[in-house]
Amino acid sequence: MKNNFLSKPNYIRIYGHRGARGEYPENTIEGFKHTFSLQIKAIEFDVLISKDNVPTIYHNFTLNKDLTKDGNNNWLPTDDIKIYEKTFEEIKTYNVGGIDSNSKYGKTFSKQKTIETARIPSLKDLLELVKSSGKDIFLNLEIKSSPYKQDLIPNPSEMVKLVLKDINDYSLVDQTLISSFDWRILKEVKKQNSNILRGYLSLQQGQSKTIFEDSLWVDGKFSSLELFELPKVIKSLDGHVWCPFYRDVTKENVQQAHDLGLAVNAWTVNDEEDILRMIDYSIDGIITDYPEKVKKICQNENISWF
Repeated sequence: MKNNFLSKPNYIRIYGHRGARGEYPENTIEGFKHTFSLQIKAIEFDVLISKDNVPTIYHNFTLNKDLTKDGNNNWLPTDDIKIYEKTFEEIKTYNVGGIDSNSKYGKTFSKQKTIETARIPSLKDLLELVKSSGKDIFLNLEIKSSPYKQDLIPNPSEMVKLVLKDINDYSLVDQTLISSFDWRILKEVKKQNSNILRGYLSLQQGQSKTIFEDSLWVDGKFSSLELFELPKVIKSLDGHVWCPFYRDVTKENVQQAHDLGLAVNAWTVNDEEDILRMIDYSIDGIITDYPEKVKKICQNENISWF
């Protein structure tokens, strides 16, 4: 199978993270349209499942109170409303067109534009936009799942089935990479449609790390020594793309991945110094909250981008 996500030296694919989170409301149709207007042809976004089995574009398992207003235009008081416990019609009533400026999230993305009409979209809403925007758009669809939490999503088999149905209905298999931190999801994707490229998300540091011996995230028994050479583990699982946290990336592990035929897409790279370092390491894709910024840096450095 051709790996459409491998690039050549001095050639970077720019992914707008959740559309363009630093510039427009995240995971919204308005944000995706903005990213495409910049001539950025790749986007990263997140998918959960609603109570009535609609693949829904949203990052957190519960509605984020810092990003979400109710029908009365008030910020949600808590973070305890589960996506999986609401129908999609109910989910669409929430306003996600801004950020509470008093929150930590709001201070982090203080320059994000407010779009009062923005609502949480379904996967079909986005795929409709993609089909009308051209054949050269690539999708990094992250399926949100956790092996450590219950009652937040359907089982992996059912969740993958629902997502793949939408992708197949819009004939976008060749333009889609499905990624997940929960590698059970990727095993299921391979089982249901081996023609869709699979990206293995990883975090190798901090309290939230997913890569460690006996981790349920990796869905398999691997020693610490094996996990130290993560590209080899991913290759053994017939993976196509390694999606590491950018601080876990070294020139050596990128070279190892490339030697194995894996593409490397690093997340979430926002600062110029880190962007330039990723380019120097010859990674294939940069996932960023500021796609226009990365585009300008590439232009200044005479790096081809797409």
